[in-house]
Amino acid sequence: MKKTLVSAVLLAALALTACNADKPAETSAPAETTTAQAVETEATEESKDTEATEATDATEATEDSVNRAGYDKYKAVTDSVKEMVDTKEPTSFQEISDPTGLLEVINVAEDASSILKYALADIDKDGTDELFIIKDMEHQVAEGSYHEINILNVFTLDADGKPVPVTSGWERNRLQYLKDGSFFRSGSAGAEQIVLEFQKYDPEKKVVYSVECYYTNGQKDADGTLIMFKAKDPAAPAFDGSDEEVGPYEEFQIADDIYVFEDAVSFSDFY
Repeated sequence: MKKTLVSAVLLAALALTACNADKPAETSAPAETTTAQAVETEATEESKDTEATEATDATEATEDSVNRAGYDKYKAVTDSVKEMVDTKEPTSFQEISDPTGLLEVINVAEDASSILKYALADIDKDGTDELFIIKDMEHQVAEGSYHEINILNVFTLDADGKPVPVTSGWERNRLQYLKDGSFFRSGSAGAEQIVLEFQKYDPEKKVVYSVECYYTNGQKDADGTLIMFKAKDPAAPAFDGSDEEVGPYEEFQIADDIYVFEDAVSFSDFY
């Protein structure tokens, strides 16, 4: 009987010891699980961060691709411009358009790559953007700053999708694009010989033509001011004084009408 009682007590003690021994294992298991969960959570967050970064990069790449896609069809032109900037020579560009304005910027400006810009604009609203190569110079004045925008070259696409020149400008034959889709040209063969033209784009012939032409030819009024004439035929001004006299010479105020190409891409950012 005593043996049975002792055995029962021993068994109870062993059972109690075993239970107590099991308790730390039970409490440590959740800790191990929590650590594993933390590692898994951290890995998940890192994965999400990586995915977010990759998504952002992909979005930026897509946006860049979209922004640049419009210029792809004019690659032959932009490649020629880059070649000219690199060599400071007209190179292959002279075979597709007048390089005068570009060469003036490249060889005279201190930082040509920041002044030269590309822009796209649909002149005749036919769904095809024309390529503009512009000179954009920022001037500081007392009131702040303003941009002087001059057009150097304009290209469109022919029926075969090949870039063809529309018009061009340079320092003494300054060309500006206006908000209504027309052009304004101011040329000079000297201090007393000035030509001012309002021009339109002919989408069929793919050229710019004069719709109004004014000029001076050195003749002056009694006050010594140059006389301005309006050509009867805008395409063929007489320059001999036989055209209509319209009074003393004065510049047309077109500053507010000039298109500023807010979406233009700097040459330095394009390549």
